Amino acid sequence: MEDEWESTIGDGFGLERDHGGRDAAGGELNAEIARLVVGIYRHVCGRGPTRARTMFRSNVVVVVLEDLLTPAERSLIADGRVDAALEMRRSLHAAMGPALGTAIAEATGCPVLAVMSDSNDDPDVTVEVFLLGRPVDPSRVAPAP
Repeated sequence: MEDEWESTIGDGFGLERDHGGRDAAGGELNAEIARLVVGIYRHVCGRGPTRARTMFRSNVVVVVLEDLLTPAERSLIADGRVDAALEMRRSLHAAMGPALGTAIAEATGCPVLAVMSDSNDDPDVTVEVFLLGRPVDPSRVAPAP
């Protein structure tokens, strides 16, 4: 089932266009949200993840990002400074939080009440959780940028 929600990120900015999901519209919205989040991470951090998955249920959107650590963060971890690397990630998230919230609000058509994030070093995975002001309409598909 997990593969239904998954998008693989290729070279550059594009995602494969196999949107999966429970229905075509929901899958397209999942892919669009993943694309938006990846773009913001690339802009702020200088690189994006190699894999991203998005899923939503009711008024909650979850984006899972894999292989996201920057070379600087990896260097800190290799030096035994995991806490410093994860603190750097939290600081970067604080900087991009407003842009993430705006992007999700525009893609879903729902107000974003909260943007939450957490990261792990091993495995290298980050999760973005968005609490919306109302349930997502899966038939809403944001236009591609």
